[in-house]
Amino acid sequence: MIDKYSIGEFSKKTATTIRTLHYYDEIGLLKPSYVSEKGRRYYTNYDFVTLQRILTLKFLGYSLEQIKGFFQEETWDLKDTLSFQKKVMYQRKQQIENVIKALDHALHIIEDYQEIEPSVFITLIHSIQMEHEQKKWLKGFIDGDLVEEMFDIPENKQLEIEKKWVEISIELKRLCNLDPEDERVQNLIDEMMTIVNDLTGDDLTFVQEIAEKDVEDDTWLFHYHSPFSAEEEEWLARALNFYLEKKGVSLTDADGTKEPS
Repeated sequence: MIDKYSIGEFSKKTATTIRTLHYYDEIGLLKPSYVSEKGRRYYTNYDFVTLQRILTLKFLGYSLEQIKGFFQEETWDLKDTLSFQKKVMYQRKQQIENVIKALDHALHIIEDYQEIEPSVFITLIHSIQMEHEQKKWLKGFIDGDLVEEMFDIPENKQLEIEKKWVEISIELKRLCNLDPEDERVQNLIDEMMTIVNDLTGDDLTFVQEIAEKDVEDDTWLFHYHSPFSAEEEEWLARALNFYLEKKGVSLTDADGTKEPS
């Protein structure tokens, strides 16, 4: 006689929720061996084996749709699919590591703040998320070796730079009602340029090269998130222009004319 179990019993024995079993039944992945006239579901020992197969393939990262496809095949040619699945898992591993890194950096940087403006926080996380794309974009404008050096810095130094950048961003947003030429604003711009200089070895040349490039598309807008509103960006640009003019640098637009200060 074949042992049979109600859905509740089968759920307890397999540590699988009744809701999940209902869903597996609904999509045709694991149907109960018997359904009574009153609609009661019953599972058998054979269903234990099927569920074990499902959970094993789920452990390997396969979707329920993929698992269902496997079950429809008499034999499994797994070499290619396992190789592909391994690649997918490595990508997920990298994503998880990046998320953990972003959380670590965020917790370190905001430890001095009870509250932080969302735009500043999003900028921080976005810069970590889009690091690869930012490097690729920058290499289209400046020397690739310099770009690699900019990103290849010790973890503690990166945390220090990010924390300082957040502090400057928060303070600039607080002072954006002042004249861009105000000493307090200019001191913050100088701190910002000090960070750029520390990363590039030449703050003014780097800023000028980026500003004077003829950017033909707006892809950089997706790679870089600004914590500043459009009005704040305009105000910050005036403050930066004033700072650079004092240093003897004039930014130009794509046709070579001087940008308004």
